[in-house]
Amino acid sequence: VIKQLMRKECTLEFSRDRKSMSVYCTPTGPGNNSTGSKMFVKASTPCAAWPWPRTTPPCAGRRCSCTTLPPSSTMRYGTAASCLLPKVSPCTPSCPSSVFPSGFSVGSNNLTFVGCVGMLDPPRKEVTSSIEMCRKAGIRVIMITGDNKGTAVAICRRISIFSETEDVSGKAYTGREFDELSPEAQRQACREARCFARVEPAHKSRIVEYLQSFNEITAM
Repeated sequence: VIKQLMRKECTLEFSRDRKSMSVYCTPTGPGNNSTGSKMFVKASTPCAAWPWPRTTPPCAGRRCSCTTLPPSSTMRYGTAASCLLPKVSPCTPSCPSSVFPSGFSVGSNNLTFVGCVGMLDPPRKEVTSSIEMCRKAGIRVIMITGDNKGTAVAICRRISIFSETEDVSGKAYTGREFDELSPEAQRQACREARCFARVEPAHKSRIVEYLQSFNEITAM
């Protein structure tokens, strides 16, 4: 239905800084002009961190917020939840400068929360057996991913990096949590952790450097 009413003019692709992607759409015909042009934004949770106004217009007759979303589905199944938010935009269809000006920020543009979508990207069948083979060979497998921590830990449990009931305290970190550690604590984390989530290239380099400092042969 949306494709019948709206035409995509251009896309602002996902970036590590914005942690979101945006699509600018215009009405397909004169009869649809009442809806106006809109910019649709898709971003990963938690989006409560975005500084959008708390006076956001209600959706479905009530105020909606990502802070009310239960994390259980992410923690149990490893689904990646994405928030969908439209913004009425007076911008012209010429892209990208007029639609996405320099310094564009998702959180400061009066977005309206619409809903969430859960997506599951299951691991390949051979992954679990390969990890078990590595374990028997004395190879420690560490997951390093850009996904959120809940998704990463859930996938680690599915592929036997963690057991189903294992306490992952001190064994799973986000890039931000890793940054907040002292250098010595970072070294210790690299000795024991098996999961790093929401990391950037700089984190990967640092983790490899720490592992190599333990005289471990490291492959990525």
